[in-house]
Formats: sequence, C-alpha cells, structure tokens
Amino acid sequence: MKTRIHTYSSQEPMLKVNAFIVEGADELVVVDTTLTRSDSLALRQQADALGKPVAGIILTHGHPDHVAGTYHVKQQQDIPVFAVPAVKQLMQDTEQVKHAQWSGMFGEEWIPQWSYPTELVNNGDQVRIGSMTFSVMDIGAGGDCDANSIWLLEDENKAAFVGDLLYKNNHTYMNDGGILRWLANLETLTPALKDFHSFYVGHGPVCDIRDFGKQREYFLRYCSAVLKNTNGTGIFDDNSRKQFEQVMLTAFPDYGCQFMVGLSADRVGKELTGIHQH
Repeated sequence: MKTRIHTYSSQEPMLKVNAFIVEGADELVVVDTTLTRSDSLALRQQADALGKPVAGIILTHGHPDHVAGTYHVKQQQDIPVFAVPAVKQLMQDTEQVKHAQWSGMFGEEWIPQWSYPTELVNNGDQVRIGSMTFSVMDIGAGGDCDANSIWLLEDENKAAFVGDLLYKNNHTYMNDGGILRWLANLETLTPALKDFHSFYVGHGPVCDIRDFGKQREYFLRYCSAVLKNTNGTGIFDDNSRKQFEQVMLTAFPDYGCQFMVGLSADRVGKELTGIHQH
C-alpha cells in the first residue's frame, strides 16, 4: 500500500500544534507528540484506531509542544524514540525549567515526566522503521530553538517533516535560537528540498516549497519592523512595542498565534543590534 500520512491537530487553543502518524503497510510511525495530556492521549487513540502497532516515534526538535506527549504516546511500551543528539541534549537541559515555567498554567494537562530519545541518529543517516525509510537532516540552531532536524520520507509521497522550520499561516516563535541562522537555513535548504512535494509543519496546514520564500518574507518584514519601530536600537518601550505589534498584525491579519508577535520582539531586537544576550 502507499504510505499514508495522518495529521493530528491539537485541541489546546494557544499553540495548535501538529503531530503526524505515518501509516505503512504493517506499522505506524508517530512524528512529534504534542504538548498536553489530553492531546497526547488523543494522538495515541488516533494511532490505535488504525489497527497497526506504533513501530517508532520521531522527534523533530526539542520544544515541549513537540516532545512532552511522548510519555503518553509510548504508554510504557518498548517503542524506540528517534532524534538527533542535540534534541535529546536540549530536552535534558530545559526539562526542569519548562516544568517550573508552565506546569502552573496547564495544571493537570501538563505532563510532569518526559520520555527521552532512545535512538540517536546523525545528519545524513538513513533510518529504517518497519517498512519505512527516513533520511535525516540535522539543521542545528537555524530554527525556533537550538536543536532542529528534518526527516525526509523519500517514497512516492516525497514528504518532509520539518518541525518548526516553517510556520504556515501563523506568527512565528523566535525567542529561542537565532533569526539570522534561521534565515540562512531557509536559503540553503530551499534548493536542497525542491523535489519534495509536501512539507509537514508544527503549526499550520501542509506546505509546499513556496512557503520557504513566504517564511523568509515574514522574517524580513518582522526584522524591518523591529528596527523601524525602535529607531534602530532594538530596544522597545511600551509605545513602540504596541506600534510594532500593530504593524505585524496588520501585515498578516489572518495569521494565528498572534501572542507570539510581541513575545519574540526583544530577542530579535537584541540579535539584530548585537546587544549581548545572557
């Protein structure tokens, strides 16, 4: 049978994160695992409804909304969890901080125990999971955190699971990682991935290669607005922050995750003006 890709979009209203179930002839591969208790259990329920065992879990990057649900998707089964080493390292470095930061907000929906990658893979590896083969691209810090990877399914689907490299029709989280490295990755990866048909992203609908250009345009508009509204200083006051947010919301009126516009402004301003970040 042709490999089928099923999308699970979370019911958690703030981030609306995606996870994916790749259905092969006899098994399933889950790509990313959502944030909350309810969503991760619903993701596993959707997988179980397909009537095939989960042969593996892939984690594209280390942010909680993509890795926290692994504990419930595994359900204490001996399911291998695949990731590049930097993803596991970032999870280890940030787990306790994230628990402290977010557990109060999410309450019983917060998952207090993370399940870590068990199978570490490297850039350029071919990873066989059941009947499916994925090619791994470790793209480093050029994304919305310091540990990002792309997983390529090079069968007739020509599908790329890109995590948060692209945000389709959503404002972008830029408070971790680096905007300039991200722009460089988009530039480098566009020709490298031009033959892939579908790009499965962490937030928003399935993309195509044109969305690499749209993401670059968003970043350039964002960076320009940061500098213009701070008179080139990268430092906001209350008034300039409101003006900046209004510029971005007006430019992209239909985009979701509107709270992210202001959330990343200080970090981007510091990077663009070379202000030392601790």
